[in-house]
Amino acid sequence: MQWTYRAPADVNHPPVVVLRHADRLAVRSGATVQLSALGTRDPDGDSLSYRWFQYREAGTCGDIALSSTENLYERSFRVPSVTRTCDAHFVLAVTDRGTPPLTRYRRIVVTVRP
Repeated sequence: MQWTYRAPADVNHPPVVVLRHADRLAVRSGATVQLSALGTRDPDGDSLSYRWFQYREAGTCGDIALSSTENLYERSFRVPSVTRTCDAHFVLAVTDRGTPPLTRYRRIVVTVRP
């Protein structure tokens, strides 16, 4: 709403989410995958928080545990052993500390092959 009555320089802008890899990855069973948003920034210079999570309902691989470190721009996970190809979907939510706080999302689809 602030955009309707304030100058663009006087309002909060959403984070710009940058992935250090493609948003679609193909890996083999047993591999370790590093997800990274290094380079993500906020146009206003606000600090950012990062929340990574698996979007289980969209995938076919079942539960995959991400590394447990909180609020970092990188996460890793070990790919489970599979006997047939499946997809795992992960979401990154980046929120700035501006007023109001704004969040942007990116999805990463990881195809796991036997």
